[in-house]
Amino acid sequence: MTFELIPRRSLLVYLHNTRQARQLRRFGVVKYISEKAKYAVIYMNEEDIEVKKALIERLGFVDKVVISNWPEVDSTVGSDNETLEYVVDALDLPDEEIISEEEL
Repeated sequence: MTFELIPRRSLLVYLHNTRQARQLRRFGVVKYISEKAKYAVIYMNEEDIEVKKALIERLGFVDKVVISNWPEVDSTVGSDNETLEYVVDALDLPDEEIISEEEL
């Protein structure tokens, strides 16, 4: 038996009223419901996302549905281990002399 990674994606569902948000559990795993901002985050398999999005949009308490862009986002910071060297030019330094603590 081998482990097979199933691609998943989240839907952001903006609601008119959060009272009916519990009904969204039949479409996927409801990870978060915001009472104040009136939205819910639902995780589901990526192969089912278009069909379920259309079904969710038809619900009366749903304002709009947005598919998360997270799988397309490059989560690496920086590029190819490039190192940056910070150099201060003499022209960038102030013209005044810096007074040391001993002279004070």
